[in-house]
Amino acid sequence: MVTDELTLKAREIARLLSYGKDPLQATAKHMLLELAHQLDMLDVHVRKADGLLLTDGVGRARYATLKERVLYRLFGVLPRVV
Repeated sequence: MVTDELTLKAREIARLLSYGKDPLQATAKHMLLELAHQLDMLDVHVRKADGLLLTDGVGRARYATLKERVLYRLFGVLPRVV
């Protein structure tokens, strides 16, 4: 499963759970939402606008450094975090 699909599934399952009914459901919902958030932070995408724009699933973005651009063009390696 790809990271975006995994985060969407975790959010769908968390949507079915409730915070008010049962403490175990509340804990499971909180953990699933936190899992989805952490995975979104690790899911880095590249957009080629004016250079290499690195974005993650949370919405953070920055341009790649010279070292990162060289590594991406030669080896296809992306940084782990934005």
